[in-house]
Amino acid sequence: MAERRRKVVLIGAKGYERADDSLCVDCLPWTNIRKLQNIRDYDVVILNLLSLTSKQSREEVDWAAFVTLLDFHSTMDILMNGGMIIVIGDPRFPITATPSDPKAKKEKLKEKEGVDAAQAFLAWTGVKFAWDSEPGDTVLFADDYDHRRYADYIGKLKKWEYSLAGCRLDDDIVASRFNLTYLREHGSEFHLEEDDFCCNRYKHALAVRLHYQYRDRQYKTVHRSFGPVVLLPKVNLSEDETLQLVLTSICGIETNLPEPEWLSEFVAPGQKAVDDDITRIRSEIKNMVESLQQAEGEKSECRKCLKLLYEREFALEPVVRDILRGFGAHVEDPTVKNKEDGWLVVEVAGTTLEGVLEIKSTKADTFSEDGRKQLLDWIDRGRTLRDKNYKGIFIGNSAVDKPWKERPWAFPDNWVKAATLSGICALKTEDLYVVHLLKSKGLVDLDGFWQEVFQTNGVFGMKKYWELLSPGAKSTA
Repeated sequence: MAERRRKVVLIGAKGYERADDSLCVDCLPWTNIRKLQNIRDYDVVILNLLSLTSKQSREEVDWAAFVTLLDFHSTMDILMNGGMIIVIGDPRFPITATPSDPKAKKEKLKEKEGVDAAQAFLAWTGVKFAWDSEPGDTVLFADDYDHRRYADYIGKLKKWEYSLAGCRLDDDIVASRFNLTYLREHGSEFHLEEDDFCCNRYKHALAVRLHYQYRDRQYKTVHRSFGPVVLLPKVNLSEDETLQLVLTSICGIETNLPEPEWLSEFVAPGQKAVDDDITRIRSEIKNMVESLQQAEGEKSECRKCLKLLYEREFALEPVVRDILRGFGAHVEDPTVKNKEDGWLVVEVAGTTLEGVLEIKSTKADTFSEDGRKQLLDWIDRGRTLRDKNYKGIFIGNSAVDKPWKERPWAFPDNWVKAATLSGICALKTEDLYVVHLLKSKGLVDLDGFWQEVFQTNGVFGMKKYWELLSPGAKSTA
């Protein structure tokens, strides 16, 4: 089995994108959070909060999209499948998730007091945090083998503005995903393991890893552990240098600093010719994409006729009506629900022929009496509403789940006898497809076809139309 490509998404930055056979790094700023469709499709999620230090910057974020994208359920889907989530910067702020989309569910996360003051942004962790807002500069790092990947990062931490006094699971949120009562009844529990690998002098965490565990309630034996969620403080580096350090030292991804925006004004020797080539190639690609879309649209239009062979119920009706219009008939779309499927008028040799349609589909091999009886009602409606005797035309698609050539004869003897006595003409949708094929080859007399339809009482005879098809064309059909 091929090795799975590692996928990383960095939210809150740009310029670190990378893609090859083994690794994909996607980046997007907070203002484009809605463009990310499925955050669970990543192994590593990095949330960069270094650019969200002001209230104004946070107000520019579509938090409704964020809370839809990352909640406790999606967090667990990421972590329980070997992933990790890294938060860089101060997460102690509330968010207001009022959707800009009126169809979205309105939800507002309100700022609380005490230990819950910073719950809004971190609600997706399913954890309640108690923060200490006093600053300091004492940094104690658990410099051991298990935490070696964080050593370079913590080495850049010279002072801090807050610390984590403690945290615990929010049972209300956790219970939305896990059956805590069932676990307790079976001697187990869902546990949060807090790894404070960097602390201050009085043992409050400056950097922490959170692992979620199933464990035995009595003996505390861990049955399964997954995570981590890693909370990292701001360090004594620029934002770009910080992100590069996280990617290289913690995530093991070799990367370079992205070009600063002010450098975009510089044009390197030889760049102008390359830029011109890029502009030309992009223009060609745009034209090719437009041509491709047009061709795909034309192909889709060409293949609409194939719906005659498989479509069913209400989706079949407009296809049949369009095909009949292609045969030269004027067909009225139905205006009353659950009544006739259209009124048809066609001019043949100076004569006006008028009919009413019943379009039916079924998974059964044969048609029931329902469609035929409904058509008699529509004929009677024509007399009542329009003072005319309309020809009843039944068009059906039977055994829709079977390939065309495996479908048996669809009209039982009693059905045929009753249709004949009622003056109804019955066709299959594949009959219309055959006539459509002949029309595309210029091999059919449509006036003659319509005359036969209106002269037929019973099932329409298709023998001569099949004979008009060459064996090759019939096979292709």
